[in-house]
Amino acid sequence: MIEIKNVTKKYGEKVALDDVSFNVNDGEIFAFIGHNGAGKTTLIKSIVGIYEFDEGDILINGKSIKDNPIVCKKDMAFVPDNPELYENMKAIDFINFICDMYEVDEETREKNIRKYAELFEIENNLNDPILSFSHGMKQKVG
Repeated sequence: MIEIKNVTKKYGEKVALDDVSFNVNDGEIFAFIGHNGAGKTTLIKSIVGIYEFDEGDILINGKSIKDNPIVCKKDMAFVPDNPELYENMKAIDFINFICDMYEVDEETREKNIRKYAELFEIENNLNDPILSFSHGMKQKVG
């Protein structure tokens, strides 16, 4: 669950987020829609711990991103439009590298790699270098 509680973010005098509050419950799909400059990216990057915010709090599964950023980041993932990947690595090596960083155990890792590789239709490309992938394939690996 994600809880956004009275979040405000300012860039100097410009208010990008003004007292934003809402919840996203487990299993829900949530989308941000709005004009350029509405604060969509600012809020997403605040939720995942990339941007700090001035007021309020963001809770990931009941834990504050301000107080417990590492714990919160282990409970979520963020894939930007242009994911930064080590392009000279094979896809499977990059995925295993990320799993190591997040301390994903071997059994969970193998199960999820099989599951998501099939879901994203990349099971036949896991041993290919990321450099050879299209933009969309790179996003799937990310």
